[in-house]
Amino acid sequence: MAHSGEFGLINKLTSSLIKSKYVIVGVGDDCAVIKSSGSRYILATVDAQVMGVHFLPGTPPERIGRKAAAVSISDIAAMGGTPKHCLVSLFLPKNISDAYVEDVYRGITRECKTYSVGIVGGNITRAPQFAIDIALLGEASPKNILLRSGAEAGDKVLVTGSLGNAAAGLRLLQAPRAAISGAIRDFLVAKQTSPTPRISESAAIACARKATSMIDISDGLAQDMLHIAEQSKVGVILHEKRFPISRELKVFCKSMRKNPSVFALAGGEDYELLFTVPPERADSLASRIKRKTGTEVTEIGEITKKEKGNWLILNNGRKMRLKPSGWDHLKI
Repeated sequence: MAHSGEFGLINKLTSSLIKSKYVIVGVGDDCAVIKSSGSRYILATVDAQVMGVHFLPGTPPERIGRKAAAVSISDIAAMGGTPKHCLVSLFLPKNISDAYVEDVYRGITRECKTYSVGIVGGNITRAPQFAIDIALLGEASPKNILLRSGAEAGDKVLVTGSLGNAAAGLRLLQAPRAAISGAIRDFLVAKQTSPTPRISESAAIACARKATSMIDISDGLAQDMLHIAEQSKVGVILHEKRFPISRELKVFCKSMRKNPSVFALAGGEDYELLFTVPPERADSLASRIKRKTGTEVTEIGEITKKEKGNWLILNNGRKMRLKPSGWDHLKI
């Protein structure tokens, strides 16, 4: 059976949905935004983690739980919100033990506790494959919410942290005999199995009210940058030489004879924040984030008019089209 890809299928399924007057933002962003009776908006998101798709069978169960919670919490961060409450559904095959499930749930509860998220319910059902589905509610001030659709020509493109580490970690999990030293292996694998939602960084960005759009990098830099470009109806230029690459990824790629930029562009699951800022505000916002959170912020490109297209400037100066080479759940 032919598929149009994850995002094509989403468009087909949701094209005829009726939008409630209480829905500020529906399908298509990191979270839905819903009016409440108070002065703040409700943010709602849901994410599934499936054995063999999002994590490998040998992954420690507590790490599986922590990652499942972190992924949903990161969606709230991507909108400039504060995570509040979640519902946890578990899909359990017949051969799974109570001890394994308890370890997974312990990971979920510990990650939620770290970010003051309350678990308020959920569901357990039998299924052929182990999976976790977390629905998370958050809140945000209407003035602080950041969408994918606000970027404007002339804006600078900024990103927190470093890119490509999680993809390298996945590669190491798939090839455990790769000749990579313990400290570097541990760093990269932890980035894959234990991502850190950028909640503090999100708050620093949202409260400054200088950014124009934002997304968390779950599908890869290229794919997620193009989400912003498409929804903002703009073009973009990214510069390979500016990509923030960790020392650990550089060592890994040198050993494996790989280009670290490929991991940054197409790897996904870094859960860093990718956002756009007017040029006159970019430096001050980057400094604010560094001062408040200790996280480095790097300028990696600029927004252009839509008709100019989407481009990547390579290290050698050559220009190539920026293509959606990241994670698509129906093309794995």
